[in-house]
Amino acid sequence: MKFVCDSKYIVLPVNHHAKKKKLQFINNGKLIYDLDIELDFKNPDHDFYLNVERFIGMEIELRCQPEMNIMLRKSDIKHEGEEIYKEKYRPGFHFSTQRGWINDPNGLVCYNDKYLMFYQHNPVGCKWGNMHWGYAVSHDLVHWSERDIALYPDEMGTMFSGSAIIDKKNVTGLKEGDDDVILLYYTAAGNTSELSKDRPFTQCLAYSVDGGITFRKYEKNPIVPEMAAGNRDPKVIYHEETDSYIMALYLTGNKFALLSSKNLLDWTLLQEITLEDDAECPDFYPLAVDGDAGNIKWVFYGASDRYLLGSFDGLEFKPETKVRRLHYGNSSYASQSWSDIKKEDGRRIRISWNTFEIPSMPFNKCMTFPCEMKLKTFSDGVFLCTYPVREIEKLYAEVFAAQNTSVMSGEKYAKPLDGKYYDIALKVCDVEKGGFNISAFGLDIYCNTAGNELKCLDCTAPLESYDDTVELRILIDATGTEIFINEGKAFLSVGHIQDYNLDKLEIHAAEKDITVKEIKIAEIRNIWFGQEK
Repeated sequence: MKFVCDSKYIVLPVNHHAKKKKLQFINNGKLIYDLDIELDFKNPDHDFYLNVERFIGMEIELRCQPEMNIMLRKSDIKHEGEEIYKEKYRPGFHFSTQRGWINDPNGLVCYNDKYLMFYQHNPVGCKWGNMHWGYAVSHDLVHWSERDIALYPDEMGTMFSGSAIIDKKNVTGLKEGDDDVILLYYTAAGNTSELSKDRPFTQCLAYSVDGGITFRKYEKNPIVPEMAAGNRDPKVIYHEETDSYIMALYLTGNKFALLSSKNLLDWTLLQEITLEDDAECPDFYPLAVDGDAGNIKWVFYGASDRYLLGSFDGLEFKPETKVRRLHYGNSSYASQSWSDIKKEDGRRIRISWNTFEIPSMPFNKCMTFPCEMKLKTFSDGVFLCTYPVREIEKLYAEVFAAQNTSVMSGEKYAKPLDGKYYDIALKVCDVEKGGFNISAFGLDIYCNTAGNELKCLDCTAPLESYDDTVELRILIDATGTEIFINEGKAFLSVGHIQDYNLDKLEIHAAEKDITVKEIKIAEIRNIWFGQEK
């Protein structure tokens, strides 16, 4: 069928169980866009609103394989007549997109006191595919306002993961007005669409000259040609000591590369790095050990949260530790940290993709909660730690706190949970005498202090005690729980559906008496209602 593009959106109905079709957009006999989509006009599950503003004024021919009757609807209003953010399994304080699929966080950058977050996004379905860059903005890391798609697939490929940085010195020469240029580095994933057939994976640049309202793709893309088949996920940072820019790039297997540039456009290989048991989505940054600015270590890690600590002089990263592990759960992947956070703030903040499959919804997947990264010294060495950002306290409703509560062997401490979302902090003492178990909304957490391990669902994490004390932080949302052990030395994100019939927190002294030295239970407000814009 043919139509003149004169609306902001076209409406594409989808059935998640329908046969996947190839939908092609043709203009003047040329393919300009294509999608893999479970299109179903007769028995749809949900409507998806696809932004087609960039085609305004064009006559578009839609071709579908296999062939089917296309009954096109147009709209200038997104999700007309639908209730957004009120769905049964919508996370209450973790970011999720209005409609469609999300995965890796991309392009995290702080600009004019706003946190910009892009992400891998399929706008026309709830399964992986058709990778675009979705876009959301926050003033406080907890309330998010979703914007229109930032990057669309093109003839070089679909839009795979990457990063962002502010060109404060205009070394690219792309600045046009008063606004500093926002640079988005992404992988053009060639041969992942009909439009990009037989193209390789290359690293490309897009930029905004209007403060992040619109984005253009750099006319001389790619800026880094193929280095290895499937190379992807460029992370770009500024190295102050050498006044240069560094790109960490995934190559293949468990190999990564570091590249350097003076102008953010031309890149030279510095070295290759092997990160055992990890792949994809590197991040690379310096942190002060225990907050000591005179003791800086560099952190290099991959998508599965295996990390190395070492030194970096702008030319070579020298690992000083063996590969360590931070995440032990089943639903966190591809974490990235924000660039250009103001120096007076000084934090390194990251977010990751919560991989849990959210069932039967018009959206799928969400993000973990933003966390501050620190290097902390424990009796067994220096470790990378992750812990919820302080802004979570803006969401607190009712808060209960108690101290020095004894729990006798075989007995339980119980506290009703009348809400749905919680931030629970615990310090449990006398743990060398015996282990303890925690349950909330049907999720059981087994703390075996004799064996130094914590078990939850099918996941096991190290559980050391320090001064005969274990510290736990537990974030509870509708479709998952995040557990932080000993100030985030170990972290678990576990995906599951809460059973709100079992509406109480229980702490069970499994073998011998324990003391809950501190407990704080903060009910969390839903971020989607009464939110800041």
